[in-house]
Amino acid sequence: MMTQTQTQTQTKTLIVVALLCLFVGCMGPPVIPVSDLTASRSEHSARIVRPGDSLYTIAWQVGLDYRELARWNTLTPPYILSPGQRIRLSPPTVGTRNGQVSSTTKVSVIRSNTPSSQPIAAPAKKESLKKQPAPETMQPRKESASIKKWVWPGEGRVVTRFNLAQDENGINIAGIDGSPVRAAADGKIVYAGTGLRGYGLLLILKHNDTFLSAYAHNRAVMVSEGDQVNAGQVIAEMGQSGAESIQLHFEIRRNGQPVDPQRYLPKK
Repeated sequence: MMTQTQTQTQTKTLIVVALLCLFVGCMGPPVIPVSDLTASRSEHSARIVRPGDSLYTIAWQVGLDYRELARWNTLTPPYILSPGQRIRLSPPTVGTRNGQVSSTTKVSVIRSNTPSSQPIAAPAKKESLKKQPAPETMQPRKESASIKKWVWPGEGRVVTRFNLAQDENGINIAGIDGSPVRAAADGKIVYAGTGLRGYGLLLILKHNDTFLSAYAHNRAVMVSEGDQVNAGQVIAEMGQSGAESIQLHFEIRRNGQPVDPQRYLPKK
């Protein structure tokens, strides 16, 4: 038979447990920062294609030049991938032929959890992989001469700046829900969807063989894959898909590696 003190202690314990369960139940899924997204080159040797993947999103995820992936896997434009296909993430070595791994070669394979690409769907969560970008040693103004002009992709204050030391791959521009997102330069839309975890509704724009740019956390998109767009053209509406607040996450990649967008964009 329990004493009054034991009964009181048991009651307090049950109350604490109930409060903890209520607190945990109210917590939503965490928002993973965009800066966690790109894999080290040496972490995996291959990747299994999932529905919604494209050569551009895989290259973006692992921090590689899409042209390298195409060459290593003997792919040609328009780089059509099939679910279940193995994509090499490193150059073919001895024992391979035509980009295919021989039966005697062991390969570390990363299996993507990326959901199907749905251009206007709810945001997906991020592929949490780390990158190891090459040092930014080029002269961006000179190298971007082949691009007619760069323009700011969104109006608003830059709240997060590019900083590779802190794993910030681009800049975040705070704004108003539904405000226009503009193409930073002439180019072609090569990806529109939610297949990259943590970017929300994402657009990737190919400007030329060297430069690509990305526009993340959109509320809606105004273009489709394959569309040609001009610098300054409205391509999306700012939102907070995959983010904790309304913002545009903007990146520029040169040869697959993130570079500081503010070294290319006009001075404000």
